[in-house]
Amino acid sequence: MQYKDYEAQAKRFLDLFDLSLNTAFKGDKCPTWCDGKHIHGDRYRITIKRMNRDRNPKSISFDFWNSLKDREEGNRPTPYDVLSCISSEASSPTNPDEVFAEYGDMKPSQAVAIAKFAQKLQDFFTGAELESLQEIQ
Repeated sequence: MQYKDYEAQAKRFLDLFDLSLNTAFKGDKCPTWCDGKHIHGDRYRITIKRMNRDRNPKSISFDFWNSLKDREEGNRPTPYDVLSCISSEASSPTNPDEVFAEYGDMKPSQAVAIAKFAQKLQDFFTGAELESLQEIQ
């Protein structure tokens, strides 16, 4: 599958569920979970907004780090970049103990953050949206 086909998958998902995805450049600050010894891409603030305002919650926002290669080439994250990343995070456990059991050794604060973000994603997306999100590869 060519890259443009992946982008088409992401666009279809957003259109199907009447969602918009916006990116705002924030800089290259290291993620809070980083030990300072790694190199990261640029940091963006992502907002996914539900265009059908009859449903709650209406939007979700989170930080997203693009790749180092994209930073060097001046590329912003695409909808596919974001959706393919959060599709796996949306299926993570929502209990820190289960996060630790599934992912292995990590700081307790990191397990808590992973569990909270998974819960945030699961609270925002409907069951049908989560299922469709898992199909974005």
